[in-house]
Amino acid sequence: MTIATTDWLKTFSAEYLDEFIRDGGATVKFLVGDDNQRRAVTEGLKAEGSKRGYLVKSVDSAVTKAHLVDQFFFAVARQIEWPALVDVVRRRALDGNGYDQTGPELTIAGIAQATGVASHFVRNNIERWLSENVFHDYSMTHEFRLAMMHICLDPMNNPYQGVGGMTDVILNWLRGELKLISALKPAAIYQKIARHNARDTFVSLSHWVRFAGKAGMIVTLDISAYLTRVRAAVAPGESYYTRAATMDLYESLRQFVDSVDEMESAVVVVLAAPEFLDDNDRGLSTYRALYARVADEVRGRVRDNPVAGLIRLAAV
Repeated sequence: MTIATTDWLKTFSAEYLDEFIRDGGATVKFLVGDDNQRRAVTEGLKAEGSKRGYLVKSVDSAVTKAHLVDQFFFAVARQIEWPALVDVVRRRALDGNGYDQTGPELTIAGIAQATGVASHFVRNNIERWLSENVFHDYSMTHEFRLAMMHICLDPMNNPYQGVGGMTDVILNWLRGELKLISALKPAAIYQKIARHNARDTFVSLSHWVRFAGKAGMIVTLDISAYLTRVRAAVAPGESYYTRAATMDLYESLRQFVDSVDEMESAVVVVLAAPEFLDDNDRGLSTYRALYARVADEVRGRVRDNPVAGLIRLAAV
């Protein structure tokens, strides 16, 4: 049985986005359909999520090696408007200390001048608020908390630091573009985001997005490129994946399914071509650990379950 794309989007928005995800829940969904159906889901989620206050991003395995979880995280991080999120948190810190936010620039010196309070007192108060609400928020990893502390404070302390400042270094670290980890020593961060910690960093990001005022985060991941068995069929500029890489992807997705309780207000929608269910060499059935978590145990005779973990989209 199949479900129309519009019907699924309507049900998912009502059952998940309106309450469950907004209230802190998380889920991983698998949708199978052709190119047009997958595109319709991506665009539909962007429209439904954006109007509800969600951060919506998409990743395509044709250009991102999604079986490497750090590359998946970097692809998401490169799309995030970090300054906008940080600005919300910074204003919350100012509001928490009773400081005016209507001045020309939100800097320590500017606030001190506007309020008549010595700048070192302003800095101490803001640092104390960030320490209590960000650094000691153990829903995020240690390195992620340090990074958020710095990108909240540095522009306020050094508004004209320009290119090469610690904020730029941290953003490069989050986007996977940092060449030397030694550049982060002043921030007390000593390791890059890699396969061993990228999933935890993604969990931290899901918490930070909500803390920064968004209803939650929605990420669509199209894995159809992993189902292409012939290298010659891959378009120029896109990636070809071996069967071993496909199995690595399934294991990574299995870990996302198992860690759903750790994520906060987050949705990961995995989109796949029909071969995901039909291919006996690279399809879902070849990786039993993921199959056992995703495949239907009970299915209706008349229609598919619109809130199931695995959805087959109907042809238009």
